[in-house]
Amino acid sequence: MRVLTGVAALATVAVAVVLVANAALSGAAAVGRAAVTAVEPGYVPAGAPLGMIGTDPDDPDDPWSAAAPPGGVIVRMPGPSASPGATGLIRIPAPKTPSGPRRVGVQVGHWKTDEVPSELRRLDGQTGANWDGLTEIDVSLEIAQRIAVILNSKGITVDVLPTTVPAGYIADAFISLHADSDGVGEWSGFKMAHGARRGPYEDTLLADVRDAYGDATGLEWDANHISRSMTGYFAFNWSRFQHAVAAHTPAIILEMGYLSSDHDRELMTEQPEVLAGAIADGLVQFLNETPRSKIFSKDLVVPAFPARPTFAPPVP
Repeated sequence: MRVLTGVAALATVAVAVVLVANAALSGAAAVGRAAVTAVEPGYVPAGAPLGMIGTDPDDPDDPWSAAAPPGGVIVRMPGPSASPGATGLIRIPAPKTPSGPRRVGVQVGHWKTDEVPSELRRLDGQTGANWDGLTEIDVSLEIAQRIAVILNSKGITVDVLPTTVPAGYIADAFISLHADSDGVGEWSGFKMAHGARRGPYEDTLLADVRDAYGDATGLEWDANHISRSMTGYFAFNWSRFQHAVAAHTPAIILEMGYLSSDHDRELMTEQPEVLAGAIADGLVQFLNETPRSKIFSKDLVVPAFPARPTFAPPVP
């Protein structure tokens, strides 16, 4: 069985893509945001607490203090006449529409977890799925590099990203690549998800990639094993992490198959060009039908998180 020999075949071009993409990240992350005046009522600057709590999909009993993402937000809390249980709204100002070629972020899941910032320290050392010496990073990195080559040839800028996403990352689309394992070799198929309290185009991005990927690979859609760690993936969670994808950036996660499945593993290692081509086709389809003028045209208004309880000292 050939295992990832495509890396060698693509080495010169792909390594250049990674180096160029990573060198450009400061520019990608620094795309300007619409001006928000600090005197606007309800304005909360980047990183400041929102006075609300969120829930960790991996540990619902361990809530965090929600914070404003890069660029800040406007919080509108319920007035005195609001109905009981009302939580208010958060307005996320639209970023300035990026200029230049369309941009796509392709994240390699679990890559360079030893370089994560302190806010992502729980990810430090995670290596992802592993089966008989083949790692999730091995598979995802080759496919990400191939996607970059394909999209570059179409004039699309690609950032091949490690685990750490630039703070408030802005792009026309973002996809995080992963490969799963059930530990015993029984499950097969692929699965995808996106987050909540984000822009309105993620269903379209997911559908375009899902249809292209399923048609090209023949893998079954594994809806039964979409986990809360996927829907609550850290890179989607702008209210918890500054190093997350901007709420306006359409973002999805793709588990490309199971390393523990003989069929899936053979497909991922013997035909990485098929997987990469399918993912690229789905991304191009999305970009063709979703112009920047739609993605970045409006502020996002999302439901606020529950209010953080106010501590009351015990009555003597």
